[in-house]
Order: sequence, then structure tokens, then C-alpha cells
Amino acid sequence: MIDSIFVNLTTEPFMDFAMRGKGYEIRGYGRGFTEHYVYTGRRVELRWAWSRGSLWGTIGEVVVGTLDEILDKIDYKQIEPRAVSREEAVSEINKTLKNKPEKYIAFQVILDSTEIQPVVKRAKQKDDMQLKFEF
Repeated sequence: MIDSIFVNLTTEPFMDFAMRGKGYEIRGYGRGFTEHYVYTGRRVELRWAWSRGSLWGTIGEVVVGTLDEILDKIDYKQIEPRAVSREEAVSEINKTLKNKPEKYIAFQVILDSTEIQPVVKRAKQKDDMQLKFEF
């Protein structure tokens, strides 16, 4: 089993990573997004809308804290590259993460390549070892 974390993204943030404008992903802290699961050196798959393609990389720096604490440590342009100000970045993050958590986790994604990879779907039956490639 490959020890990787899966991160589903909508088109805009996925393309921001593919175009190398975005270097960090930010999520609400909890469930699958804690230091137990998100740590330096772990492989990461950024998935474009579940099945449209993937980018693979490795997690670099990990920062946990309030949104202000994170933005004091990481340039907002690395999280929201289209934002023209820190305030606009905060607004976009709050719009994306609708529940406005008290604590966040931001992690650097060091991409292997910006070439979008096809998604590999495993067969539904355990004994069937066929792999299905979709793009």
C-alpha cells in the first residue's frame, strides 16, 4: 500500500497548482487533516474533481493554527494566488471552507511534475486486478 494522502480539488485550485501559482493547500483542522495524516515527506495526490486527473507530489512544510497565524507564516499568494490582497485571500478561504473553523492546517505541496496524470480506478471486486485508466 502506498502511504499517500488524497486531496480533492475543484478546477480553479487544481489549475493553480498545475500552473505553479499555488504552493500550499489549506483545510479546516480535523478528521483527515491533522498532523497525524498531513506531515512532511508524505506523498500527496491532488485530484481534479474526483476523476478528471491527478497531480502527484510530496508534502513539505506543514503549519497549524488560526487563519491569521498561518497567513503570518505563509505568503497569502502561495495559498490563494489570484487574490490581490491578504483580505481577499481570507475572503476566498472563508468562502471555500464554509464552516470557518477555529483551527486550520496548511501544507506545502512540492509537485513531481505539472503534467496532469490520468486517474487510475481499481476494479470493484477484490480478486479482479484489472486497472481502468480514465482521463
